[in-house]
Amino acid sequence: MEKDLIAPDAKLCDDEIDDLIFAPGFSTAAAVSDVSGRGVGMDVVRRNIVNLGGRITMRPKAGKGTRFTLSIPLTLAVLDGMLVAVGREKYILPLTSIVESFKPDRAHVRALTGGGEVVFIRGEYIRLIHLSRIFGVREAIPVAWDGLVVLVESANNSKIVIVVDELIGQQQVVIKSLHDNFEPIPGISGATILGDGRVSLILDVEQLRRMPDHASGHVARPSQISTDTEIAPASSPETGAPLPLWLEQDEGLS
Repeated sequence: MEKDLIAPDAKLCDDEIDDLIFAPGFSTAAAVSDVSGRGVGMDVVRRNIVNLGGRITMRPKAGKGTRFTLSIPLTLAVLDGMLVAVGREKYILPLTSIVESFKPDRAHVRALTGGGEVVFIRGEYIRLIHLSRIFGVREAIPVAWDGLVVLVESANNSKIVIVVDELIGQQQVVIKSLHDNFEPIPGISGATILGDGRVSLILDVEQLRRMPDHASGHVARPSQISTDTEIAPASSPETGAPLPLWLEQDEGLS
């Protein structure tokens, strides 16, 4: 709270508490020295692993210790992905994150009193993410039940549902780093060049899970990139779980 990493009235679940160790500036040390206690370290570890297209998770057990799991792609250059359309834009969803896709029933989509939406899937409410709202895509399908949704799972087994206009198909893509060619974009892990020469951005499921929906009054995209922008080849290409805090704090579903 002193570091403004969480709100004073926040009620964090276990996964959100564990995740604080990766926050920049966070430290549990009572004293700060030149080499420890500064809150620098684990955030750097996560950032570099994410830059490689991987992820890091932790599973602590009281009195027994903590298990850290590093997942790194066997090849950093090629990704198995699902090409999806949102308005006139096309994005790549990592195939390993996809659980299923379907057309939701209108009765199963609910708006939250504090903003945002959830969809009811087999006994649980899961947060809906509209890519068109986060990235400011025009001419996209405005409501989930008129399009398709893709249920995806992030590194800590948390689920979100992504709203898209169309599933175009599965394909392998060559990853090109935005860090080397443009600038980091929240919710995007990289880019690729499609067969028609256009640029398609590769979605980062873990970052999307943490981003607020643009429709709820928050600006979730500090920068944009046009799919007509040319990206040069890089030299080294780089659950049944409880609903997250933003839903727990709402009084209910409207």
